[in-house]
Amino acid sequence: MSTLTFRPLRPAEDAPTIHAWVTEPRGRFWGMGDQTVDEVRETYEFVDSLEAHWAWIGEVDGRPVALLQTYEPEHDPIADAYDVQPGDLGAHIFVAPGEDALTVGTSVIGWTFADPAVQRIVGEPDASNRAVLARLVQSGFEIGEQVRVGDKDARMVYLTRERFAELAG
Repeated sequence: MSTLTFRPLRPAEDAPTIHAWVTEPRGRFWGMGDQTVDEVRETYEFVDSLEAHWAWIGEVDGRPVALLQTYEPEHDPIADAYDVQPGDLGAHIFVAPGEDALTVGTSVIGWTFADPAVQRIVGEPDASNRAVLARLVQSGFEIGEQVRVGDKDARMVYLTRERFAELAG
């Protein structure tokens, strides 16, 4: 795979692509499957307005291959579900259909840890999403406790900078 680069998500421009991804059956856990393109755009306009949440598009040679949302957990409802540590960064990753999820995911993690302030990546995928949980384990994440986040039963996942460095060799 060529180098994965990131740019801020542009809601008006990127909404049709994201909509196409999240409305496929495999996108059901993203929770946007019944939204229109305009609703997807509005969702990311809202995310764009937040001070502690960011949305990114990962591209290879200008072709979108991933959606990444990062956030400061202490400024998110997830803070009520686990013990937030200094250096935690929350992340949600959606790999585009047809892309190698493990390869893209590993590149996303490497890009995230390029920020020296990030000591641990945390997430809360749907507890019933076995495929994503298995991929996260392959990527080095530790599966943590089951929590309730909004209307979702989730599994906390954690990946420390040290663990990622060990795996990267």
